[in-house]
Amino acid sequence: MNIPTQAIRGEAVTTRLAMKMEDSLQAFAVRAACFVGELDVPYSEEFDGHDFGATHVIAYVGDEPAGAVRVRWFHSFAMPERLAVIQRFRGNGIAQLLLERVRKLAESRGCNMLYAQSLPKDVKYWEKQGLRRLVAGDEGSGPKRM
Repeated sequence: MNIPTQAIRGEAVTTRLAMKMEDSLQAFAVRAACFVGELDVPYSEEFDGHDFGATHVIAYVGDEPAGAVRVRWFHSFAMPERLAVIQRFRGNGIAQLLLERVRKLAESRGCNMLYAQSLPKDVKYWEKQGLRRLVAGDEGSGPKRM
C-alpha cells in the first residue's frame, strides 16, 4: 500500500513497507544519515541483529526516501524504533505519518499495544504521538494507547 497522504513542495508524501532489499537499504540509508551522520551514533549501535527480523516502514517525498521507522514484533505488542526523518524534510509531519502507518499495521496484525523506548529528551515527543510513559511496575496495568 503506497497511499499519498500529503504533499511537500508539490511532491506527494507516501509511506510503504520495505518488501525488497532495495527498500530496506533505503530505510538503512535514512537511519545512517540521521543517527550515524548527524548524531554521531556508532554504526555498531545503530545497526544490530534486529534489522532483518523487523518490519521497516519508509516515507517518500516523490521517489526520494525521506523517513523510516523500524518495527519489532512481540507476542502481544509491537515496538516502533529508530524513527528517523532526513533533516531537510523535518517539520512536515513525516514522523507522524510513519507512526500512524505503524499503528494501522499493528492493529491489522492484532496488536493492541505499542511500546517505544526513548531518551529522556524525547519523551515529550512520544507523548504527543499518543503514547504514555510507563513507570516502574506499570508494565501490566492495562492497554497502552496506540
